Amino acid sequence: MQTATPEQAPTELKLSGNRKAVFKLMQQQQRALSAYEIIDLLRPQIGRIIHPMLVYRCLDFLLAKQLIVKLVSVNKFVALPSGLTEPGQCLICEICQAVMFSASSNPLQQQKRKIAATGFKLHQQPVEFHGICASCQKDHTT
Repeated sequence: MQTATPEQAPTELKLSGNRKAVFKLMQQQQRALSAYEIIDLLRPQIGRIIHPMLVYRCLDFLLAKQLIVKLVSVNKFVALPSGLTEPGQCLICEICQAVMFSASSNPLQQQKRKIAATGFKLHQQPVEFHGICASCQKDHTT
């Protein structure tokens, strides 16, 4: 899975040190992370405890800029791979927590157009599917 680096983020977008650290960590992990997992993983890098509200503000900013996606079903966040303009379908492994993105299907796009035609403003939200990735299936069958 290919993801954008903070340097590859849109040029007009300037990430503060905290936002950049959170985004970089999420890209490195390539799995869904809760805010508290982000805090625990950043603590050794930064050398201090990070307040949860600071992480949530960073996540809100990254969500607004469509650099990350919130997985509502597991209350976690994941970096959006570069080249994707919307999350589409998220395939979430229940064992390793890896997240793969699949392009939105045509019926999903049609449904979004129907919703937009009603005047309802739809926030981008991925369709989430839970299961077991090929790697974990292989690991658990041998």
